[in-house]
Amino acid sequence: MPATHSIPTHFTRPGGSRLMARRFGRYRLAAFIAATTMVVASCSQAHGATETGSQVKPGGDLVYLDAEVTASMQIQVSYWQNSLVKDQLLDRLVYQDPDTFEFVPWIAQSWTVDEPGTTYQFVIRDGVTYSDGSALDVASVKRNIEWLAEGDKPKGIPRNAWFPKVTAVDTDAAARTVTVHLAEPNAPFLAALSMNTAGLVADATIDASKEDQSVVTNLIGSGPFVAESEIPNKEIKLVKRRGYDWAPATAKHQGEAYLESVTVVPIEEDSIRVGALRSGEGDALRYTQPPDEALLQKEGFTVLGLRTPGLANVLDVRQTADFVDDVNVRKALMYGIDRDQIVSTLYSDNWKPANSIITEGALGWKDRSDEVRFDPDEANRRLDASGWTTRDADGIRQKDGRPLELSLYIDVYDHTSKPLYELVQRQLRAVGISLQLKQTDFANYPKATADPKLSLRRNGWPTADTFRLTQNYDSDQGDLFQLEGNDPYLDGLLRSQVTETDRTKRIALIEEIQDHVIDNAYTIPLLLDTQIFAVAPHIHDFRNAANSVPWFYDTWTEHK
Repeated sequence: MPATHSIPTHFTRPGGSRLMARRFGRYRLAAFIAATTMVVASCSQAHGATETGSQVKPGGDLVYLDAEVTASMQIQVSYWQNSLVKDQLLDRLVYQDPDTFEFVPWIAQSWTVDEPGTTYQFVIRDGVTYSDGSALDVASVKRNIEWLAEGDKPKGIPRNAWFPKVTAVDTDAAARTVTVHLAEPNAPFLAALSMNTAGLVADATIDASKEDQSVVTNLIGSGPFVAESEIPNKEIKLVKRRGYDWAPATAKHQGEAYLESVTVVPIEEDSIRVGALRSGEGDALRYTQPPDEALLQKEGFTVLGLRTPGLANVLDVRQTADFVDDVNVRKALMYGIDRDQIVSTLYSDNWKPANSIITEGALGWKDRSDEVRFDPDEANRRLDASGWTTRDADGIRQKDGRPLELSLYIDVYDHTSKPLYELVQRQLRAVGISLQLKQTDFANYPKATADPKLSLRRNGWPTADTFRLTQNYDSDQGDLFQLEGNDPYLDGLLRSQVTETDRTKRIALIEEIQDHVIDNAYTIPLLLDTQIFAVAPHIHDFRNAANSVPWFYDTWTEHK
């Protein structure tokens, strides 16, 4: 069926002329940009600090200002900027608790795993329904799992990249059980089931065309919010799901969400997004430039720097590019970057240098500060040893008449990347490496960064499991180091950590992966991946999911 877009021209909130003036309709963005450009420089009104422990006041609306425009909402498609919206709409079988990062019951009220780790049996919660009134029962769970495991080739819908090979799915309606049989043990399976790319949807969504599935208002889930309307590239309005009463076991409350609605507004320009928050046009935002963090805190906003477990912010080295197939050149990159200077010069206390390829708190994290360090003398020694002994007039090393020139695209997904990479560029120049910075837009970034001659590419996100390492670097999967199968030992480690269900043995494998990658300088750790949020004082219990995006189920506002 065709996508339906309900387009309100404005919305208002009772309780004062400033709030009544919040307009995010079809024509509002251009005028709003012009107005808030001045607000950034002139707004000086201080805001009171957010109180904690206050009595919850259900009702009211929240406007969330995001830094990126959403893309296709088809479930299996994994776009970071979509995670916030999908998290509000879609329940999962399993919940990853954001405080402990343990996997706890949600739609599956319990589960068991056999000793080989190939059979998972889930007891499905009774009485859960999708927002269209259809039942989220064992039959629905079975269909979702098969759909996620296999995709829908006639429609061009891919399988879920996190899913192992599923050989059979059995159900027992009377016992409310769904039993999933896997072809081989799979350690990340519970993690895969906890992600919004495994969000449970009604038959109407699965039956829809790929095009209709990509539209947010056609995502029929069982979550605490429902997508009511969308103005493409302008706003998505989510409204409370009436009767919702199946939150995760460790949620802060049960029953319906407190907010009446959440409106997600993408504003890509950092200064305008901050100005909108300061002027009261928004209630919370994602991403500010580091200098704005202190400004917002001074004015009474809560600024959160979240570092959830996952992959560190790194520069993957592409071995098909010129010069970087030499380990000494890669090591010079590792030693030529001063991470402490990066943090102290460009960032706030919310940011920390990375010391491994994964972050503290991730399963198997190992401190590799012994190699992830600033050591320009060692960088110079390594380059000399590889024959890069002469320099041109600008100080760039040369060999066989060629300059030691590497390339990197400014990361479109990280609003701090341009000054970051410019500082890295200056640091590497000091040891004789020329880093050429390129730019492109959101639409062209994936294709541009797939160029085999590109030397470096930024990577690193919060993730539910270190399976992401295998997805990224296994030569049969992402092969982001472009090793093309020339390091079978690394491939073996990456594959073994997926099938090893003994926790202690798996941790040892993950530690060895870190050692092997860092000792070979296949990737260059920079920072711990940090998500920055700023929240107005009248917003309470602003909480985040384990993947660091906000989850508005517990959030409430003093403004009605």
